[in-house]
Amino acid sequence: MPLNPALPVQRFRADIVATAFSPHRHDTYTFALTTRGVQDFDYRGATRRSQPGAVVVLHPDELHDGRPGDAEGFGYAGLNILPEILTRHRPGGGLPFLAGGVSRDPALISAVRAMLDLSPRSDALQQESALMDLALALDRLSDAPVEANPVTTAVVEAACEHIHLHSARGVSLDELEQLTGLDRWQLCRDFRTLRGTSPARYLTQRRLDHVRQAIAGGDRLADAAQDAGFVDQAHMSRHFKAAYGITPGHYARTIVQDPAPSHRHSVLH
Repeated sequence: MPLNPALPVQRFRADIVATAFSPHRHDTYTFALTTRGVQDFDYRGATRRSQPGAVVVLHPDELHDGRPGDAEGFGYAGLNILPEILTRHRPGGGLPFLAGGVSRDPALISAVRAMLDLSPRSDALQQESALMDLALALDRLSDAPVEANPVTTAVVEAACEHIHLHSARGVSLDELEQLTGLDRWQLCRDFRTLRGTSPARYLTQRRLDHVRQAIAGGDRLADAAQDAGFVDQAHMSRHFKAAYGITPGHYARTIVQDPAPSHRHSVLH
């Protein structure tokens, strides 16, 4: 299922028992998160094996096959991403390459899961940030990672302030690039270094701050969701539970907020 025309990513799932794939090539990057069983495949002169929790990374135009590693078969959830999408985001325009074809790196697996879990209704910053997180994770593991530049605290602070001021309408990475003067690669890497998260997650949390304040003020959940910039109440509720572990309604019934928190962005512990 594609997300939107501006982000040409295809997602798919498969459950393989008796099927074996003959040698073939893709013109895309393929990321396949093994969800059950054992997946064996021949790739770059060696037999590779992926078990549950690992992610297979196939480079464009590399010959490979695929088959179950035992009688139980295997399942996977996958992404196909056009190589020009990654080169557009990566300084120098080169393609990151993971020679072994299989990884258990937590950051890469988390980034693949985030891409698989993206809603088609996600806004531009959420989709762009998820793609950048995937590109950054793959680059860190690649044979020729991009050289890191010094972290620029001031521009990350400026980006945070801009997101905070415009959280209801939303922002894009193009907008943050113009504001800070950094390309999106450096901006997203610096943002994660200094904030521990992506610009998209930072935006979502600021929207959720607004929702929690609205709940404390007795506002209707539907109104709080709309005012904060979420698509609808269901969209807001999904992000709320992911962030706080309970629904907005449960939160309203059980959590009493300090009306004058000492932190600029209050945090639920």
